[in-house]
Amino acid sequence: MIRPDTLPALSEGPADARAKRPPARPLAPGSLALLVAAAIAVAAAPAAQAQFRGVKCYGIAKAGENDCAHARGIHFCAAETLVDYEGGDWKQVRNAAECEAKGGSLKPFDGSNPKAPKS
Repeated sequence: MIRPDTLPALSEGPADARAKRPPARPLAPGSLALLVAAAIAVAAAPAAQAQFRGVKCYGIAKAGENDCAHARGIHFCAAETLVDYEGGDWKQVRNAAECEAKGGSLKPFDGSNPKAPKS
């Protein structure tokens, strides 16, 4: 059972804390312009990144020239492939037709690309 003498007084609640808070200051004239400019910059960033949306083309990257992680997690960064034309490594190309023209595949595969140029 809760004893009434252990409960905080009503004047110690959140309403009392709000009363002790200093008054809000108005924004400086340049602050609003800065906030608007930042919002516009953030909104424009995805549009800039979206200009080139290609497809992953597997089996066309030479050693050290892949664009990102291996399909099976052998490595997780760009330029880390050790084998030319590995089927799990990819480079980004504009579209599926460009991938096919380079002898690649839109899906990862095991081993090296049999369509790859011979060294």
